[in-house]
Amino acid sequence: MTNDMLRNMYKGRPPPLPPHLDDDDDSTEGSDTLDSHSSSFLNPSPAVHPSKLRQDGGRGGLHSASNRFAPLEWNAFFQEKRLVTVPGQEAEGEADITFTVYETKGKLGAPVFVMHHGAGLAALSFALTAREIRKLVGDEVGVLSYDARGHGETTSGDEHNLSLDRLAKDLENVIHAVYGQHPPDIILVGHSMGGAVVSEAASRGKVPNLIGVAVLDIVEGVAIETLSYLHGWLERRPVNFRSIDKVIQWSLKSGTVRNVESARVSSPPLVKLIDGSTLENPCYGWRTDLAASEKYWKEWFTGLTEKFLSCRAGRLLVLAGTDRLDKDMTIAQMQGKFQMLVFPNSGHCVQEDDPERMARELVAFWKRNERLVLPPKPHSIHA
Repeated sequence: MTNDMLRNMYKGRPPPLPPHLDDDDDSTEGSDTLDSHSSSFLNPSPAVHPSKLRQDGGRGGLHSASNRFAPLEWNAFFQEKRLVTVPGQEAEGEADITFTVYETKGKLGAPVFVMHHGAGLAALSFALTAREIRKLVGDEVGVLSYDARGHGETTSGDEHNLSLDRLAKDLENVIHAVYGQHPPDIILVGHSMGGAVVSEAASRGKVPNLIGVAVLDIVEGVAIETLSYLHGWLERRPVNFRSIDKVIQWSLKSGTVRNVESARVSSPPLVKLIDGSTLENPCYGWRTDLAASEKYWKEWFTGLTEKFLSCRAGRLLVLAGTDRLDKDMTIAQMQGKFQMLVFPNSGHCVQEDDPERMARELVAFWKRNERLVLPPKPHSIHA
């Protein structure tokens, strides 16, 4: 993709915000509006027309304005939430890490979708997709999604090591800790930075029983070329919020997420109470310090195309628009090296904006790549 084409991607300002999201617009310190560089692998997508935003009933609790932006609980989307501790390697100076894992289990021996979220997001960005997969196929397949190091509710003494090597090892360790020596067939699904992580892990050949790799809205060439826009976007993000409701509203107003229900479950883990703040007088700040991860940004995406195409499993790329496809991946797609799908009505968080279609496509991807189990040969009948 040429530089001129990239510049054109970032020229247009978003359409006016939906009226119901303009209400009470004093939720944050600092600007929470979009600028002209608003659609990339870490940046939100332009705001969407009000008719595309889905609303649903709220819940009670400590919320500032209306229940329409009240957070939703994880257990409406997953069966189980648990902590999985992986000991650090003392010889390498690694700290122990305790991952927060969300899981919906399939029947015995069922394959599993293992989901990895993007930078600055959390496991619950796959909440609605997990629920929709369950609706489609019941216990024929399982779903596991976890908070990566330095994200969500996962805790570690080495929060800021977000190198690609470390994140890929974390993925391998989570799979081993949960499934042991005899894991089921596994389909890796990674969004944005998570797409780089699952491609790295798959290309190493260390994910057992791997049958598929799905990468959501990330392509090497475009990601690397847009890195220069991230500093400005991070500087213009709100610094803090007075309530979780305000975090949810910002996710929608900024275009980060276009689906109200998804924002209500995926946004709360993105922040934490800042020091000195209490639930009675709250002030929330970002859980993940994305600026501190800058030294890893280019590393995440360098070589992504080669790693993805080298995966010895089915390969699926889902994009929010064809303008996100770079030259190398365009050639590979024309050669039939992977399946590509476009979600034209979604922003960058495709799994949040259109979870019903995402679930259908992931299930279809699994079925196309599931192992063929032949029936046992009948015993010979001797006269």
